Amino acid sequence: MLKKSLCAAALALASLQGVAAAELPSYPFIHARGTGFMYVQPDLGEIDFDVSAYDANAEAAVAVIQERVLEIRALLAEQGVPDADVDVRDMRRQIRKASITASDPEYDIKCSIHIVVRDLGKWRDIMMPLLKKQNLDAFAATFGLKERAKVEAELTEHAVREATAKADAMAKGFGKRVGAVAGVSSDEIKNITRSIGLAPVEWPRNSNSANTKRNEQDPADLLMVSAMKMSQSVDVLFRFK
Repeated sequence: MLKKSLCAAALALASLQGVAAAELPSYPFIHARGTGFMYVQPDLGEIDFDVSAYDANAEAAVAVIQERVLEIRALLAEQGVPDADVDVRDMRRQIRKASITASDPEYDIKCSIHIVVRDLGKWRDIMMPLLKKQNLDAFAATFGLKERAKVEAELTEHAVREATAKADAMAKGFGKRVGAVAGVSSDEIKNITRSIGLAPVEWPRNSNSANTKRNEQDPADLLMVSAMKMSQSVDVLFRFK
């Protein structure tokens, strides 16, 4: 029964192949996807947040920002974070009124700070005081690996083995064997299924990046350093033997 279903699928594929022959390989092939994943403990962290002040006097608001930045730099220096890993940027000014009836505008001054933490043993000692400081908001934290390329290479090897095993199982269903690799990509080979009419085209959704805002994380989550799930996928085209 399984062989009959597989044969029917093969015939349907062959009939559709003529419609878009120019977009498909001219040889019989198997397309298989493999994914490798593992949980790893991060050894690198990054912190992003805003420093903001609101005042009728623009100079007073700027002074508050400058004071907070000096406090932050002093804290980071105590924890051994070098100046090169602290980036203060995007000083922005927005004029607004406290209320509809207010005659005089007030100034909302804001800047963004990005910090790289290379010793996660000091993560809580850095993050806790920052969370307690006034005028700081829009916190976000991300984690990574210093040797990310090495881990990704290992995951790719796992993904290739999985793709090969899947292709071999499919080939055996047709009484065939997997041959040489004809193509491989770390991105999805979506055009294969779309070009032969097996999947609808997904139109891209419009997005206005100018209106996007950083999603603020829960303060309790910001203090935790959790294992990361890393994955790498490959799409492979195999010839039939």
